[in-house]
Amino acid sequence: MYETHFGISGPPFQLSPDPSFYFDSQGHHEALATLRRGLADPTGFVVVSGEIGAGKTTLVRTLLAELDSSRLVVGQVLTTQLDDTELMRSLVLSFGLPANADSPGALNEILQNFLATLTQDGRRAVLIVDEAQNLHRSAFDWLVQMEKGKVAGRAPLKICLVGQPELRDLVASGDLLALRERVSAQCHLGPLGLNETGAYIRHRLSKVGWSGVPSFEPGAFEEIHRWTGGIPRRINLLCNRLMLSRFLSSQVKIDVEAVAATAQDLRAEIGDTSAPPPPAAAAPPAAASPVATPAPSPAPALPVLREAVAPARPSAPIKVKAPAPAPAPAAVDVDLEVDIGEPLGAAQPALPPLRSGEESRPLLCVVGGQGEHVKAAALMHALAGRPELPVTLLVRCYANSAFERHRDMFAGLDVAGRLVSLGIAGGTYAGRAAELMKRFEFVVDHCQPAAVIVFDGSDAALSCGLVASRKGLPVLHVGAGLRSGSNADAADITRRLADQLSDVLYTAEPQANQQLAQEGVASERIQFVGNPLADALQIALRTKLPVANPRERLGLPANLLSDRNGYGVVILDAMPNVGDRQVLSELIAIMRAVAHDVPLVWPMHTRTREQLSRFKLDAIVASERIATLPSQSYPSLVQLMSNATCVITDSWNVQEEATVLSIPCLTIGLGQERATTVAVGSNLVVGRNKALATRAVWDCIFNGGKRGRLPELWDGHAATRIAEHMSGFLQARRSARSSVTA
Repeated sequence: MYETHFGISGPPFQLSPDPSFYFDSQGHHEALATLRRGLADPTGFVVVSGEIGAGKTTLVRTLLAELDSSRLVVGQVLTTQLDDTELMRSLVLSFGLPANADSPGALNEILQNFLATLTQDGRRAVLIVDEAQNLHRSAFDWLVQMEKGKVAGRAPLKICLVGQPELRDLVASGDLLALRERVSAQCHLGPLGLNETGAYIRHRLSKVGWSGVPSFEPGAFEEIHRWTGGIPRRINLLCNRLMLSRFLSSQVKIDVEAVAATAQDLRAEIGDTSAPPPPAAAAPPAAASPVATPAPSPAPALPVLREAVAPARPSAPIKVKAPAPAPAPAAVDVDLEVDIGEPLGAAQPALPPLRSGEESRPLLCVVGGQGEHVKAAALMHALAGRPELPVTLLVRCYANSAFERHRDMFAGLDVAGRLVSLGIAGGTYAGRAAELMKRFEFVVDHCQPAAVIVFDGSDAALSCGLVASRKGLPVLHVGAGLRSGSNADAADITRRLADQLSDVLYTAEPQANQQLAQEGVASERIQFVGNPLADALQIALRTKLPVANPRERLGLPANLLSDRNGYGVVILDAMPNVGDRQVLSELIAIMRAVAHDVPLVWPMHTRTREQLSRFKLDAIVASERIATLPSQSYPSLVQLMSNATCVITDSWNVQEEATVLSIPCLTIGLGQERATTVAVGSNLVVGRNKALATRAVWDCIFNGGKRGRLPELWDGHAATRIAEHMSGFLQARRSARSSVTA
């Protein structure tokens, strides 16, 4: 998200292993040499141990990237609290084989046949088992038998065990004597030295075209080493947050004070209450960089920016404490607030009079659902920055909690004094639309607006746009031209109708321009401005929440957000997915499988929670590493997503948000994918395919997943471009009207 600000080509400090960013420190150089010797031998185990985040997986993947893929097939196993049968099934999946067998004998036969086929082709297989210290004893015994290759017609399986320092102790113990005897290479990784930390940071920045921006002031590298202990993963975490904070504050320098403040914020987020590291002047001399040896002594414990490691499967369900409800906002005595929730009739509510005059005619910004509220907030901030524009009234169509939930997005705007609530709720679709048009017409007649702004071709956009068009008012449509691609899709029909009646169509992507042109919309009505959701994300990331610590704010278990594989965020509430028991059951099965590798946080729509209870599926969700929460405010949700390993969703808006945040996004269920985020951004469609979802999550953990790139003009300035065009458009209308009158 911050790449353009610093003039770099990509994120330099992603947490996922990437061989192209490999840094050849002294310890990594010697460890890599040891691994090369070990992997060249077709038999025997290779054991790589090291501190959490020391770069073990990057080291292994760097080695594999050197090898001839035409002669070597690599499988990776991530979930490791497994017995021998569960490990067999994971191996079958890791090599891309069909895992429809249930018995150990059948699974073993699938693997043996696969290895025999590779042997006939002159190829061999390498298996990487990550977090191997968690394997059951039966799984270790089975791996030894597999590695020995006591099957005629196939070569042995080369196995690389990667894990924390406990793995080294396990191999050295007498319990795994058979395995220890078959270890052909072993190495251990520790932290980077003080001097290597600065070189490591510069190395990663240089990979993305760094030209000195941001600049690191004297002492900054030493301060980063102090707070991270030289562990590469912690360095990446801290530097990524530093880059984001500099971007959000429009700064380009990183100094000692910024490092310390950001490091303290990170410690608070993961609940680290240990004493901070001593100042650099009081710190003992840095130890020499670690070297690879068969049995090195354990690295010293590092008390800073700790990463708690949760077990792969907890013995008890995750129980989430719901945050205390926020106090109801105090009533505000304002000039323009009006609630016309009751049906209109003889006793119409008396709206306060507005001043007469062309320049006083307001803009009506019409919003319905959650996404429209946050985009409206971004637009209203931009409109407020142009004094030549009239006042903007926020017209809320439906009786939902969207405004109160996202109130922080409107901070700094006098929106409380410019709020019109129509309060539409219940009834049939046609009945709600008719009532909405009637109530909105009353507001239009009273306010005599200069223009009506609508969003995304929604039901609210169509109903209110029809009223405005009928009264000769210009309709300005933000997010025009969106289509799912299905001619029979009711939402697409609504979007098309809303586009047809709009005077100005602000589009988020070139494909929308092409779509509108194909439908006969005149080019002078179309304005390509980008996606205002990117603007809203920046506002959300800048927002200071009352409780900064996400664990405390969300009531999450202490170890969930600090799992070594990170966490995933689930947003799932489309009716085709949550309204059908069979579909919802399948999607929960996918999330249960994913949660074995990455714990999930699920801010849940009330409707979804009700459906889970109705279908008696809530207990199944509670039994897994899935923490369910109430719906969140937009800043809280965005800040949670911004640090996630991946996002799982059926929402168009969330797909767009994940692309802007450069977070891998898995689209599941029956909902339509957002075409642009699939083609350009970070979105991958998995539908209801559990195996595909599992592999996609493994890719997120091992490789960083699909991150894509920002679509054109999704740069956080779309609202500014819209406001600038609206100013010129309204001025031209006033001038035209004045000339006619004259």
